[in-house]
Amino acid sequence: MSNIRALLQSYLDSPELPSHDALLSLLEGGIAVLEGENSDYRPMATDKNAGGLLDFTSSLFNSLPIIIVPDLHGRGKFILDIMDFKIGGRSVLELLEAGEIIVLCVGDIFHSENRGRARWKQAYLDFMNGNLVNESLTAEMRENLSLLEMVLSLKSAFASHFHILKGNHENILNEDMRQKHGNVPFCKFCDEGNMVRDFLQHAYDDLILHEIYCFENSLPICAAFKNFVVSHAEPATFFSREQIINYHADRSIVTFALTWTANDAAELGTVEHLFNELLPEPSRKGAWYFSGHRPVLGKYALRQNGRLVQIHNPEIEQVAVVIPGREFDPETNIVVVER
Repeated sequence: MSNIRALLQSYLDSPELPSHDALLSLLEGGIAVLEGENSDYRPMATDKNAGGLLDFTSSLFNSLPIIIVPDLHGRGKFILDIMDFKIGGRSVLELLEAGEIIVLCVGDIFHSENRGRARWKQAYLDFMNGNLVNESLTAEMRENLSLLEMVLSLKSAFASHFHILKGNHENILNEDMRQKHGNVPFCKFCDEGNMVRDFLQHAYDDLILHEIYCFENSLPICAAFKNFVVSHAEPATFFSREQIINYHADRSIVTFALTWTANDAAELGTVEHLFNELLPEPSRKGAWYFSGHRPVLGKYALRQNGRLVQIHNPEIEQVAVVIPGREFDPETNIVVVER
């Protein structure tokens, strides 16, 4: 445990970008784990690839506490603070080592967003003047890539217990959904999507871009547990279990609807439909749906007739902790992990 903790800390503390070969090795390892996940919890799609659903509804997983982590956005310290957070006297990292917990991140590894607004603006000015690998963007990418290193290392070390879903920021090529994969080009304060893509191409090469692209498209998009469901965003519409598993067949529809939904843009009742589709019958009545994506003020916001709880507050390091056998209460079970 001390070795993995020290490794994560070294990623966070490094003043340099990861080396090409080190990053490539981590990406190849992480992709191999994602593509070869155990079908006991990640059903295979009809095309023989790992499907889009993580299914933890069976009794094999019902006794484990679950930590749901909202959008990360370059916050490597957030991951470390989660690993150090204690449940029942033991740290999350100790519980991961023992196989006695599941950690599920809802995605969005890259882009500091509002936290880095001033840095993005300066990076954009330099970028437009032809300086692609500029100081401001390099600082941004050090955060993003060190977090990516952490996520890949944890996924490789704890394949069946550490998971990350695809978010709308997992779009390294800045694709448009009209092309494929349910992606939409990202542009919030300047031209972040194109800037990050071009930075990686110049600081590294097309191979690193390709491997990050493969990693993103190997990520699942939805997770079901005994009495709750998780996706990056509020589900915009209803899909069957088979459609979610076979998201490769038409990613532009399913993935977009589970990663990009704006507030008040979802069909009412989609959450209850998905409970009926994904959860065992006895646990549907009191089930919860968790999402990140849209920022909230304070701890959480409720949608879908109070059945969906949004937990992404970018100003706070907070997670939802679901303990088996205990009724989830957003007031007490959404907790701050920051040290």
